[in-house]
Amino acid sequence: MIILDLEKMPKVGDIAPDFVLPDDANNMLRLSELCKERVVLLLFYPADFGMICSIQMGELRDMHEEFLAAGVVVLPIGTNGVRSHAAWKESMRLPFPLLADEDGKVTGEWHMACDNDDLLRNRACRGAFIIDRHMTIRYRWIPPTPHQGPDVPSLLREAAAIAKL
Repeated sequence: MIILDLEKMPKVGDIAPDFVLPDDANNMLRLSELCKERVVLLLFYPADFGMICSIQMGELRDMHEEFLAAGVVVLPIGTNGVRSHAAWKESMRLPFPLLADEDGKVTGEWHMACDNDDLLRNRACRGAFIIDRHMTIRYRWIPPTPHQGPDVPSLLREAAAIAKL
């Protein structure tokens, strides 16, 4: 039961919509600038301190060195604010930035808003995009329900393969 409109969201082969958002330290990060340096694993997630989100981020944290070694930047994006991201990042010991899409504008532009889910309304749905150095989306993962986390080792394999191209 996918609650997102897969036809509206960016697809494999599309140029990724660019954006600028603050991270957990209130530094402004631009997707296109990050893509110049490495392949980007962009992960939308619903909520800081959420159970599934914490499991997902813990797996990403534990495999972060492998992502870096493969030439991949891990870039989670959620609709919580900078202060919430900072507190969660510290409590989880996360080594990567958390982007704060507090007004949901970027989440909306990417068609990743969970507007059809009562529990997650006004939040980002869970999903992953792997974006190459030319801003082209090379991989997209959208679960059948926003309550299902990704297979992080599979994301690493996909991203590493794209980074080698």
